[in-house]
Amino acid sequence: MKLKHISLLTDENISPKVVIRLRQMGLDVLDTKEQQWHGTDDEDLMNIAYQQHRFILTHDSDFGTLVINQGKPCYGILYLRLKNLKPDNVSQVCCDLFQRDMEIAPYTIWVIEETRIRIRHLITT
Repeated sequence: MKLKHISLLTDENISPKVVIRLRQMGLDVLDTKEQQWHGTDDEDLMNIAYQQHRFILTHDSDFGTLVINQGKPCYGILYLRLKNLKPDNVSQVCCDLFQRDMEIAPYTIWVIEETRIRIRHLITT
């Protein structure tokens, strides 16, 4: 599937400004804060995203740790590993990312930095 067609679950560390910008781009975004899921365990959020076939958009590396080290099920993660976490910069990075004509597969972790993207394919059973 194309990156611009995925559904997202945004972690509570993603600014509401970024959520608005993603929706303006036409993305299907379920926002943790809007759902009043503040403080919800990462594992519970991963289960919601997995059941709804959503990629988790986050600044938190803990999601990857749960998947890689503990084998927790995950549909996909977009980990924004940015030096500048100001909403305007994050919005621009996301805008640039989702405007690319890229394929994305479920069961992957994308580590998105200012100058590169690394993709790790997860083993599924």
